[in-house]
Amino acid sequence: MKKWTLILFCLTTLASCHQLRRWFGNEPERVAQIGKEILYKNQVEGLLKNAPSADDSLNLVNHYIDLWAIDNLLLKKAEVELTKEEKDVDQELADYRKSLLVFRYQKKYVEERIDTLIEEEEILSYYNNNQELFLLDSPLFKLRLIKMRLHSPYLPMVRNIYRSNTIEDQTQLKLLCESSAEIYTDYTGKWLSGQELAQDLPVGNMDRIQALKTDGYIDTRDSLYAYLVRVDDFVPAREPAPIEQTVAGIRQIIVSKRKQQLLKDLETEVLKEGWNKQMIKIYRKDED
Repeated sequence: MKKWTLILFCLTTLASCHQLRRWFGNEPERVAQIGKEILYKNQVEGLLKNAPSADDSLNLVNHYIDLWAIDNLLLKKAEVELTKEEKDVDQELADYRKSLLVFRYQKKYVEERIDTLIEEEEILSYYNNNQELFLLDSPLFKLRLIKMRLHSPYLPMVRNIYRSNTIEDQTQLKLLCESSAEIYTDYTGKWLSGQELAQDLPVGNMDRIQALKTDGYIDTRDSLYAYLVRVDDFVPAREPAPIEQTVAGIRQIIVSKRKQQLLKDLETEVLKEGWNKQMIKIYRKDED
């Protein structure tokens, strides 16, 4: 009799542990509950850190509660509506676990062995052998852009020399523009697309931009400013992009190819190990 009394007492104590935690303050503050599922305050506190106002905090919490409720209510619906066979996800979980473990091992294997140092010669070789991958959809330019007020007394002088290639004229142009132009941008050290250039010019100049070539120029205006463009270098559409425009992409391609090769090496390695250690058994029709 004493034995059964002790067992009953233990069961009663275990059943009331949850309630005891609430009485003695060990359970976190509750925010919402659906059946046995409980959402605690400490689970939503992180949402409040970056909220700009109290109203925003309240909206974020309410939205999170709605999402939490939907997840749990859908789960309850699924538990009720699905058959026993439909609720059997053991195989799917096993397949997912297997895929996840294999992925994590492959990732670790590659990270421990990958060589990310790429020599310039390798980049140049890939560029020269795969130029069809780098054909331009639109032209690229190296140019100078000047934006100057229409009433500036220096505008006529700037117009006379901004298309010149002589060192003297270019030096004078730079001095004039630095002191009197609203904008003087030297894009001769980088490539600029037509779309990027169009952002610096008044609307309606795309046809002029598309017609630009080396030594080409644009002289246009709006109600306040004159816009002068002088092209120093040019790569037309459907030609390979300059190599400096492709270096980052080529590096990614080479590293990706190295990763793929490492994964192939890993597959070969484990298969060879499996055969050498007799871990693989092939069943023939005449074998049990």
